[in-house]
Amino acid sequence: MTRLAIIAGKGQLPIEVAAAAIAGGFDVLVLPIKGQADADFSAYQSTPIRLGAIGETRTIMSQHNIEKLVMVGKVSWPSMAALRPDFDGVKLLGKMMTKGDDNALRHVATYFAEKGIETMAVDAFLPHRKMPLGLVAGDKPDAQATGAIALGAAILAALGTHDVGQSVIVQNGRVIAIEAAEGSDAMIARATSLLDPTGGIACLVKMSKSAQDSRLDMPVIGCNTIKTAAKAGLLLLAVEADAVLLADDIAAIKALCTAHGVTLIGIDSCTTS
Repeated sequence: MTRLAIIAGKGQLPIEVAAAAIAGGFDVLVLPIKGQADADFSAYQSTPIRLGAIGETRTIMSQHNIEKLVMVGKVSWPSMAALRPDFDGVKLLGKMMTKGDDNALRHVATYFAEKGIETMAVDAFLPHRKMPLGLVAGDKPDAQATGAIALGAAILAALGTHDVGQSVIVQNGRVIAIEAAEGSDAMIARATSLLDPTGGIACLVKMSKSAQDSRLDMPVIGCNTIKTAAKAGLLLLAVEADAVLLADDIAAIKALCTAHGVTLIGIDSCTTS
């Protein structure tokens, strides 16, 4: 039986991955990140880890004969003082400091691979939770909405090689906000005051970065994003199909979109203006 470690951040996805992994024949060890993971892991073998304790985490994995690893759940990176990296953490951070998230996570995956621990993608366990192609909820986009989607997709395609965020908000041909380190939901909240209620359709486009490794940081969208978008008056969400993971069941997401009048559509990576 393959031994799998789940490094767990915030949200319920780590629990769902654990259940799916066990059903798939894996022997699971959950490693909840202290101060980040907020799900109940009492039904699973678990050992809490500290975000900056990279060497200690690898030692734990070696002691448990871990062969494969999956990282799942949102992680908020603290200040360096709060992170308190161990010896190996300091060495890794030296390589990671001047690069973006993708590069940093590649260094982490390589570090574990040196001990024969292979990093797997979240969608290997939850393939049914990938965003589908086509209209999920709401009205079929008209010409104006289609143009907004194409503009947002083109902007993300241009930014992808620079390891910038995975989402952008556009309205009436203008860029309202680009996701930075804060994540999509916080970006939407930040952009709320910038949206013009009379300025035509406002659109969020979320896609994977062009050089993104889906094993390490697969984009996620869920009910919280729908609620935040609806509150902001952002009623068109275009999400890359097969590249973005749904944090919640698609039926729940569709029902929430319908309740708030939000249109949600899955687009392909070639959707550019």
